[in-house]
Formats: sequence, structure tokens, C-alpha cells
Amino acid sequence: MRDKDHDWIIEHEKELEDKYSGKYLAIIDEKIVAIERTSLEADRKGREKSKKIPLVTYIPKKGEELVLI
Repeated sequence: MRDKDHDWIIEHEKELEDKYSGKYLAIIDEKIVAIERTSLEADRKGREKSKKIPLVTYIPKKGEELVLI
């Protein structure tokens, strides 16, 4: 099931790729709340900033695909 954060990532895919290639992002309410090298670190920092569970995604490098699960 997609939600507004998934849709936000898709809408901003090019911008995110340009700025955050190779990084994991934690996103809550269409805002980036953490940028990290690992998914665990992005999740941990995202949870520290909100009571909500963040959507954590990897922003692929050039040649890699964006996959949302």
C-alpha cells in the first residue's frame, strides 16, 4: 500500500538522486528527517525526531534503480 511519503519520493526522484545519491533517507510527512549511510542509522535517527515510524529508502546511484517496498 502506497502512502503520501511514497508518492512524495516518486515525485521528487530526480532531485533526491541529484542530492542524496548512495544515501539512505528517513522521511516523515513528506520531509527528510535523516540522511545516513545505512538504513538502520536512518531509521534510528528518524525515530528520534518523531513518534511516527519513518519511511526509510535508499537513493540509488546513477545506473541503479529506485525500489520502494
